[in-house]
Amino acid sequence: MGSRVVIKFGGADLADGEKIQRAARMVAEAPYKEMVVVVSAMGKTTDSLISTLAQLGGVDDSDYAEVISMGERTSARVFTAALRARGVKAEVFDPANDNWPIITDSNFRNAEPDIEKTAVLTRKFVAPLLGKSVPVVCGFLGKDAEGRVTTLGRGGSDTTALLLAHCLNVDEIILVKETSGVLSADPKIVPDAKPLSKLDIHEMFDLAQGGAKIVKAEALKYKLPSQKLRIVDFSSGSLATGGTEITGSFAINSAEMHSQEGLLAINVVCDVNTENLRKIFQTLSRNPVYGVSSGRKSVTVFTSDGNVRELINRLHQVEGVKAISHRENVALLQISHPDFVDSPGGVAKISNALSREGINIIEITTSKATINVFIEENQLKRAKEAISNAFKT
Repeated sequence: MGSRVVIKFGGADLADGEKIQRAARMVAEAPYKEMVVVVSAMGKTTDSLISTLAQLGGVDDSDYAEVISMGERTSARVFTAALRARGVKAEVFDPANDNWPIITDSNFRNAEPDIEKTAVLTRKFVAPLLGKSVPVVCGFLGKDAEGRVTTLGRGGSDTTALLLAHCLNVDEIILVKETSGVLSADPKIVPDAKPLSKLDIHEMFDLAQGGAKIVKAEALKYKLPSQKLRIVDFSSGSLATGGTEITGSFAINSAEMHSQEGLLAINVVCDVNTENLRKIFQTLSRNPVYGVSSGRKSVTVFTSDGNVRELINRLHQVEGVKAISHRENVALLQISHPDFVDSPGGVAKISNALSREGINIIEITTSKATINVFIEENQLKRAKEAISNAFKT
């Protein structure tokens, strides 16, 4: 068990005095030597403030951030008082104070942290308190170079927690939620959804980006390889055990690349509908699938591990298939980075890098934070070098 942790409580965990008392007890009884607590606004405070500002209309972005920040700033003070009432030394970290560590750009509604400046200030102001007192940090908030309050976008308290954990090189991050860790589906839709004991960080990112309101997807990029990340159930009453562990990490300063050679690109001319897709995939059931794309009147499937002649003949006999063509000696280059989701230009950066080297792209497909590029196999080495150079920081 790690000795240095960041613990984050969501707004639902702090909705009333009874819940705040329970959360404070969980911290007071936690078996960790050094703790930082990040808190969201209590209950639906942020939603209420946003609704009020929307009714006013025409509110300046800097005023918006200042008003919205009051939820977390109040929550931090209340939680600090709850810890002190239990005999735990605690100190509030508020963006109005000189010791505030999280510095961002001036995008008041969805600010981007400056990780280098934040790291310096976190080590200067937060680290010296660890083991002596519990820093209670307002989640969701930042401060720009001019000292104005900014916000990190919805779910930004997760960003605060993982960013501080990154800068402090903590052993473990604990995100406390009103669920039994991460479930296999939304329990409001699937009553028998099951809790998952472990998820790879890429799996968690895809779930979050796909709509699962468990953790802010972009926050995951701050997790270090050595850190343990758990999502635990508030109702369990314990921070030390249980929940879902998120394993692995992203390469924050570069794009991850994986490749696969010896692929077959099969182009099937047909009406693109669920029935035809079912028949095609049923025919390919013994083969791995590395990518799928569709046009107005065709579907392209990238596969391997099979007798090409036999495979094409099987597909040709499928009812609804009008014609088939194929290409052999195709390679897949898979490029992943969490910034692809919310930063435009990822596909353009890749295609431009390949274009400069005269490398033709057979197909590009995207999913969440991954871009799949299919090229001729004999160009794979040059493609890797070109893309690697394009993403060097």
